[in-house]
Amino acid sequence: MAQSLRTRLYRLPLVERIGLELLLGLLISLACLWLFALIAHHVTTETMLVRLDTNLADELHAQATPASTLFYLTLSRIGAPGLWIVGVLVGVWFLRHRRWLNALLWATALIGGVLLNEALKVYFARPRPIFAEPLALENSFSFPSGHAMSSLIALGLLAYFICRPITNPRTRILVVFAATLLTVLIGISRLTLGVHYLSDVVAGYAAGSIWLLTCLLAARQIERRAVTSRSNG
Repeated sequence: MAQSLRTRLYRLPLVERIGLELLLGLLISLACLWLFALIAHHVTTETMLVRLDTNLADELHAQATPASTLFYLTLSRIGAPGLWIVGVLVGVWFLRHRRWLNALLWATALIGGVLLNEALKVYFARPRPIFAEPLALENSFSFPSGHAMSSLIALGLLAYFICRPITNPRTRILVVFAATLLTVLIGISRLTLGVHYLSDVVAGYAAGSIWLLTCLLAARQIERRAVTSRSNG
């Protein structure tokens, strides 16, 4: 049944023209772009979403304890600088093993994600939550969350690299689940520490998904063209 459905999908005119993988990637990217644009509109027009952000931030700050603060500070540091240390190590490993395309994809995704996040922060210039006794301090703008965006890109791409040689579906699901869980926890840590609003984190995930999918689809197209040229040669 699944094989028959997949065969029918591949026979659709649009799928035959651009490929099922590319089509799905484009559809998911458009959905994430719509979500980001929707959040950005509500944030810039001071709608009910902003009041929800403020109320949630105040509630989380009021419930914070020394133990929970330490826990979420640790998670936040895993997001940065922890993931950047992992980024350097993974990049060096790719270069040493001459995995040039993987190294290029890794560097483009991580560095491009940071540059995109900084550009969005400057464009929207949203102030961070303010508390009389802050649990953590940040100097940059709030929207979108850099930790949420970078963790989704880095952990999502790392899960992709790990899963590629794995054939066991359960192992793949476990890897993706672990990457997703850590990404979500890092986003929650930024909320609990009072350095981001909920909309900042969700928008960071949406923007990170768009950039990650763009990099992955570009890399897959390069791989396919390389294989085609070698087979034709």
